[in-house]
Amino acid sequence: MTAFQNNAYSNYLGRFLAALSLLAAVGTAGATAAELRLAQNSTQIQTEANELPSLTVGPPPASKSPIMPTIIAPKVGTGEERRRSTGAPPKSLKLHLDPKTGQPLTPGQLKNRDRQSEQTPRPLHPRQPEKPAATPVAGVIANPGPRGNVGENTAANAGSGGIQVKALGRAKLSAIGLLNEADGGFGNGMWSGTPLPLVMGMLPRLPIVTASPLMQSLNRRLLLTTALPPDDAGAGSGGADGDDDGSALVALRIERLAAAGNSEAVAQLLKFAPLSSYNGIFAHVRVEAELLAGNVRQACSVVRNQIGASVENGAAGSGVIWQKVMAFCLALDGQSAQVELYEQLLYENGVEDEAFFTLLAGLSSGEVLPLESVGHVEPLHLAMLRAARRAIPADAVEKASPAVLRAIATSPNAALDMRLEAAEQAETLGALPTEVLRRIYASVPFTAEQSADSLMLAKSQPGPSASAILYQVAQIDVQVESRARVLAAAWRNGGRTGRYMTAVRVNLPITRSIKPDANLAWFAAPAGRALLAAGDTEAARAWLMAVVEPARAGQPEAAAAVLALAPLIYIRDAEQNFPTLAPAMEKVMAGWWQGEVANNSTERYQRGLRLFGLLTALGKDVSGKLWLPLFEAPDSDILQASPSLLMGLDRAAASGRTGEVVLLSLLLLGERGPSVIDTIALGKIVSALRRVGLEEDASALALEGLLGAGF
Repeated sequence: MTAFQNNAYSNYLGRFLAALSLLAAVGTAGATAAELRLAQNSTQIQTEANELPSLTVGPPPASKSPIMPTIIAPKVGTGEERRRSTGAPPKSLKLHLDPKTGQPLTPGQLKNRDRQSEQTPRPLHPRQPEKPAATPVAGVIANPGPRGNVGENTAANAGSGGIQVKALGRAKLSAIGLLNEADGGFGNGMWSGTPLPLVMGMLPRLPIVTASPLMQSLNRRLLLTTALPPDDAGAGSGGADGDDDGSALVALRIERLAAAGNSEAVAQLLKFAPLSSYNGIFAHVRVEAELLAGNVRQACSVVRNQIGASVENGAAGSGVIWQKVMAFCLALDGQSAQVELYEQLLYENGVEDEAFFTLLAGLSSGEVLPLESVGHVEPLHLAMLRAARRAIPADAVEKASPAVLRAIATSPNAALDMRLEAAEQAETLGALPTEVLRRIYASVPFTAEQSADSLMLAKSQPGPSASAILYQVAQIDVQVESRARVLAAAWRNGGRTGRYMTAVRVNLPITRSIKPDANLAWFAAPAGRALLAAGDTEAARAWLMAVVEPARAGQPEAAAAVLALAPLIYIRDAEQNFPTLAPAMEKVMAGWWQGEVANNSTERYQRGLRLFGLLTALGKDVSGKLWLPLFEAPDSDILQASPSLLMGLDRAAASGRTGEVVLLSLLLLGERGPSVIDTIALGKIVSALRRVGLEEDASALALEGLLGAGF
């Protein structure tokens, strides 16, 4: 740093130290406020049956079975009248078994059951939102109109005693899910007011392969929420945009979950009885899940049923995927002549998959043919390699899907280096539990020399091997400061490879074991960032408070830590749990900007816009004095997000359409996520999430946007 920069840094450091007297009281005040809130709410917490879970990204909440949202059904007369009023086939609505004995009901019992009207039938589906009736006459129940937008369910409507007859008939498969609102879902009415064609058109474009934890969480909750289907009033019945029974929408949801590698959720949804095995997407997802799990016989059974159903229905049905799997199944059964027929059929259909044909020939003839590359590996390839007892080629990880990466990570016929790479990628994409990655890390052997030079190794050879060695060294190092240096190296290594969040999650227990200490002021900023990224705001705040007093005393490392951590904690404090931080932030952010100027950062204007813009989007007050220097920023070309998506996002947020806001936000963010998107678009997304009540998600997204930009 030059003499001029030294003077500038000293000047801004002196000016912002006055703010630290306010921060010194923040720890006590924040703790007192938290204790007061805890005392006030203790009785309520004890009586609640279920708490809202943390939004920390991880596997989806466990669910015993798919949830059907609740609906209050209107009373109807006889069974015949019920069928006429709903338009549903008798088989789907009539209960033919005695619920107590499980025995078939006799005609007399069925007749008696229809006459019993003392109790409303047990609710099975979600309440349909209703538009208020137009000036109903006193004493007469108005006939509810078609489904309305969010906000149109009033107390008067709820007390009208009925819903539109179409509602029960439209009890669609797409209403099933695994998450209700208490589990983190978006609520039964998340699609209210959103047209079905928009959802059907946009859902296949949902970015699945993303390293953003918040995007993974939004994706999972969007696809698993138990909710009424979107409004299909304008869709053609049975046409391309229609979805009469809801199977098309639920099939898209399952396909997206499978693409993300969420095998547990897929398995639970596929067990739901009404999901027909003859639906192409259901069958495809089921077959690939069975192949990845090593259940080849089950996969072959599903394929045979699918091909048989296609023949019976007169459909072409025998798609390439079924032909390939069927050829594999026949090869396992030793039916060489039929294998040759399928092989010829695939060649005639123009299938180019050298790895598949090589493995098929080997399984059919018993010969071991050379195979050095797979290219785009699929579940079928992995199953064939396993059946042939062959090692997975080295390039299998390069273009693999999250589900395939997860399978390779736990596969016994993959080399350790390949398993490491696949495991890191799968964990980063949310397809592999962090604990599994820890076990794989712990299995990596290393020498005493590698342990001693682990910091240098991580710097010179960043990657999965260095991550594994650093993880093990951090576990066994008994000196706190050296352990802290290993952790800092692990986070830097993760940042270089684009897997910072994986490094944070895998090392989180050991990070929490290091207590905040003023003597570790150099470690406060990286530790605080990691804890914030993991969702542990309280632990990050403890590190901030540990360095406030040293910063007041003029210690440069402590002052730098305060300037780095305070804005991030302010961003993440969505529930205002740290209210005494706000008065000090004006001076702290002024000091932060002066630091950017003193360091002569070429990106200071973009960084300032990012920080102040996201604070504004979160509803935090940023004074005109802080904005003023940014008006001097030079013109620059900025890649902007889709204007049509941004306008659609604004309309959806204004109408309170939660599902549509989440869907459009994910499309705007894309697979590269909040680290790359332009600040204006990111601010609009954060603001839209807040407008539909997703405050926690908005602040988490803003934090990711800052951390990804190098804050």
